[in-house]
Amino acid sequence: MLLLTDIYTWQDRRDSSSKIPTLDKNKVGYRTFLINPNRISDMKDLSNIAVTRSSFLFSENHRDRRENNSYIVCGHSPAQIEAVHNTAFASQFITLPFYPKNNPNKTAVDTTIDVDDIAYFDAYNPDPDNYCWLIYDRKAFRRVEQLVGLSLEQVEDIAETGTTTTTSSTTDQR
Repeated sequence: MLLLTDIYTWQDRRDSSSKIPTLDKNKVGYRTFLINPNRISDMKDLSNIAVTRSSFLFSENHRDRRENNSYIVCGHSPAQIEAVHNTAFASQFITLPFYPKNNPNKTAVDTTIDVDDIAYFDAYNPDPDNYCWLIYDRKAFRRVEQLVGLSLEQVEDIAETGTTTTTSSTTDQR
């Protein structure tokens, strides 16, 4: 299963950059991502009485041993993350509407990928209710960023049940 979580810190060890933009940090303090928990290692509980949080190392490309892990702090406890990780996907494959050349003005094409290839989904775009970015690996050495015609919640529904329970406002008119 995929984990929908608020991420407060995402420190990339490759170049010490943060995946949480300053605008998000200043406005709400976090950014919501849908991440694949099979890429998590070295999880630690950072929770206290008022706040549930954990930290862990995250591999964007878990098949490449040269990949440096990122340091993440999120709004879930280790037990919650483990429960999501232990929940099976509806299928080992997921079919998502990909936009050719990442252009939302083109007609989306249903594309099926292996769920093990998924690193994370990011809603960073002007219309997060209808689009999100998928970051995945085509096997070991090809990182792909693909615009998908669904929200994070809709992708989570598809991973969990095989279908989406919400409707998308994007339609193809003929």
